[in-house]
Amino acid sequence: MSEITLKPKVTLKRKGEAAPFTFNERLQIEMVWSSDTDLDLCLFWKTKDGKEGGVFSNEYNQNMDDLGALDKFPFIKHSGDEKTPRPGGESNEQIKVKNIDALSELYVVVLNYDAAIDNQNVTFNEHSGRVEITTDTGENVVVPVDDSKAGHVYVVCKIENTDAGKKAINKGDVLSLGQAFSQVPGFKLICN
Repeated sequence: MSEITLKPKVTLKRKGEAAPFTFNERLQIEMVWSSDTDLDLCLFWKTKDGKEGGVFSNEYNQNMDDLGALDKFPFIKHSGDEKTPRPGGESNEQIKVKNIDALSELYVVVLNYDAAIDNQNVTFNEHSGRVEITTDTGENVVVPVDDSKAGHVYVVCKIENTDAGKKAINKGDVLSLGQAFSQVPGFKLICN
């Protein structure tokens, strides 16, 4: 009888670090944090033919379609803007992904909505946050959300989907709303 082992969890601690991964029909992206702040998890994307879009809370545009769907394009579904309590006092939001064949780039973004609306000077390192990417093939990639630079938008990681495979890359970019508007494909969808 051969020994069974678990695949190791990969933590991308440094900006630019990357980890390849595979999945068949289920990829889960989960943001976990331990402060009372209402952080929002968003997933913005670019298709292989250059179109841009995103899946995010329906509360931005008051449109249920913003949550996405698993049974039609983009085959991505947001859990909604509901903090789900976890053991240890943590909260989470989730995005489930079924297929990214038509997408070339995905950007996992965390937004401090209340601070952005009130134009408060905030950092992300005070929330003990992280993004966990879990696949149906048993892979688990963790990216900390812990930069001390002030800003309202945290581009946590980029998922590249190429013929060579899929990989998550720690972006670790803290941006203003204006910078995110011009730099993140699809981010315009949640802005006026």
